[in-house]
Amino acid sequence: MTTAGSGKGSGARWGTRSGTQADVGPFQGDLFAQGQPAVNASAAVEHLELDGRSWIEVATRWLQGGDELLEHLAAELRWTRAERPMYGQMVEEPRLGAHLRLRSVGVPTVIDEMASALGDRYRCRFNSVWVNYYRGGRDSVAWHSDRIGIDPANAVVAIVSLGGPRRFLLRGRAGRHADAAHTGEAVARAARERSEQERTLRPVGGGRSRSFTLASGDLLVMGGSCQQDWEHSIPKVASAPPRMSVTFRRTGAAKGR
Repeated sequence: MTTAGSGKGSGARWGTRSGTQADVGPFQGDLFAQGQPAVNASAAVEHLELDGRSWIEVATRWLQGGDELLEHLAAELRWTRAERPMYGQMVEEPRLGAHLRLRSVGVPTVIDEMASALGDRYRCRFNSVWVNYYRGGRDSVAWHSDRIGIDPANAVVAIVSLGGPRRFLLRGRAGRHADAAHTGEAVARAARERSEQERTLRPVGGGRSRSFTLASGDLLVMGGSCQQDWEHSIPKVASAPPRMSVTFRRTGAAKGR
């Protein structure tokens, strides 16, 4: 496959980006996830109402060639690993992350095509793309909502999964719909709970979770008040193949980019 900076081909499909390479271990994919990445316009989309204010949509095999895209992104993106304070010391988060700027040099053409297709369906001009890289089963993300730079009461967050299958969990936030949930004290308490959750992976918000197994190329979209009233996570497992989530958002911070 021609990759950015490989010197083979024009590179028009993938663009050019320098960065620190991340390893991709061997894993068993499927035929649909191989080959040139492209949006599958014929993929069926299932709409699910979570409550009167929140919804999700799920489409299997929305993107063809997901494994090919994963291998390219692993090699070409500038990966970072965030740290945050926990129990008096800095602890690394169990995953890698990278930011992409749409319609810019170095961004694979298919990423722009994905943003355009999603924007047409959801009438939202996505302007921010973040990629999480879960290198194995011990990489994870604790219960959280996506709130930075968006209106959590009315936001569309679209996630495209690449690589091996992983469970995506969704549950209602404790005390949702209550005004007290938006106070500074509640925000601080939620931050403490997330830190504890990252360390132990025990549910802290309460409530029954819904589980979706996302395979390479699958799409999951959260809308309405989902980021205000619901939380999601990728739990640790004993063993899992490499997996990435490519997340599209409309953020105020990215306007004009």
